[in-house]
Amino acid sequence: MENIAFLDATAQADLVRRKEVTPLEMVDAAIERIERLNPELNAVTMPFFDMAREAAKVWTGDLDAPFCGVPFLLKDLVSECKGMPRTEGSKYLAGHYISKEDNELVRRYKRAGLVIMGKSNSSEYGLLPTTEPGHYGATKNPWDTSRGTGGSSGGSSAAVASGMV
Repeated sequence: MENIAFLDATAQADLVRRKEVTPLEMVDAAIERIERLNPELNAVTMPFFDMAREAAKVWTGDLDAPFCGVPFLLKDLVSECKGMPRTEGSKYLAGHYISKEDNELVRRYKRAGLVIMGKSNSSEYGLLPTTEPGHYGATKNPWDTSRGTGGSSGGSSAAVASGMV
């Protein structure tokens, strides 16, 4: 499963389509990588592994969906996923808001076959050119952990570059 981590999402979906792996196997492998790599990188701020495993276990999605069964992290900006907090990377919003339903963006992700695993780190409100929110702390560059990732999508880029998802 380690080799699968660096395939792009369409290649991963093709493995699910051909029944070479199941969505649950994909999710479990991603969880193992996140648990191993995230303590140093701080890319994933809100893991929802139980939710992802349940979704993968009962996954009966469309095998023609472009990303069928592929593990995916939401950026913690504008993403409303039922049951998940939404903080926008801010201490101020932390603990105050749990999404009651999926927004249209998340519904489209799910229709495309993606299995939501949690949320990735982002700059506070997406306003800064670095991913160093006061609430979650800095995300480190997986290629050189003495450096940051930059941009408001630093958690997402570190997760992809390191092979978490």
